[in-house]
Amino acid sequence: MSTHNRGKKIKRAIESILNQSLKDFEFIICDDHSDDDTLNIIKRYSEIDSRIKIIINKKNIGLQKSLNKCIKESSGEYIARMDDDDYSCSNRLEKELEYMKLSGADFVGSNIDFFSNELGVYGQKVYPEKPTKIDLIKSCVFCHPSILIKSSIIKKYGGYSESKKHLRVEDYELWLRLYKNGCVGQNIQEPLLVYTKDINSIKNIRWVDRIHAFNLLNEYFHDFKLSYGYYLFIVYPLIKFLIPTRMRTLINYIKYKK
Repeated sequence: MSTHNRGKKIKRAIESILNQSLKDFEFIICDDHSDDDTLNIIKRYSEIDSRIKIIINKKNIGLQKSLNKCIKESSGEYIARMDDDDYSCSNRLEKELEYMKLSGADFVGSNIDFFSNELGVYGQKVYPEKPTKIDLIKSCVFCHPSILIKSSIIKKYGGYSESKKHLRVEDYELWLRLYKNGCVGQNIQEPLLVYTKDINSIKNIRWVDRIHAFNLLNEYFHDFKLSYGYYLFIVYPLIKFLIPTRMRTLINYIKYKK
């Protein structure tokens, strides 16, 4: 997990991992040069739980490089992702590990519940259980902080891209790259993560982020040799951005409402 200035939310994220039913793991947290009390909070947890390993960046280097530092420090057979403003269900890691061993998938995610401070848990997103390349071009069909991946796989293919053109789409680029190289991911058909999505998170999506998504999909569309009938999905991220933020927030609440 990488974090930056999440002092108000990180406790819940940390505790959701420390309280997992699966107990045998190392919890690597990279503080990306926070200037609030985030690092002090992490240190306090590390004093009472030896599974926590802290990486401290001397300057802010961003999510892509911070995650790669975590990967290099990891020693386990599997690597689980976590975000600092979400929280995992208590049996998430146990269920994902069991599912991965039975399915033979290279990485595993899950469905998610949506959370906002205003509404609490307000909805659920269901992902395809066995996404294809076409599914990946249509949308990002894996929730990044729900992922458990074989360490050998993510290290073999170089971890996360650190290119500026993949800023804020580094997870999407990784799934596409893995599929291009013959790897396969699957999704457990139950929510194992509570994912924060509110007006602030939607507002933080910038035009340049949509451009990055468009360029990324355009690149892999040609790599996957798909028919041009699927090209509409390439431009969809740009079209979506034209919808006002509050309208996109309302659509999100209505679309995923339980």
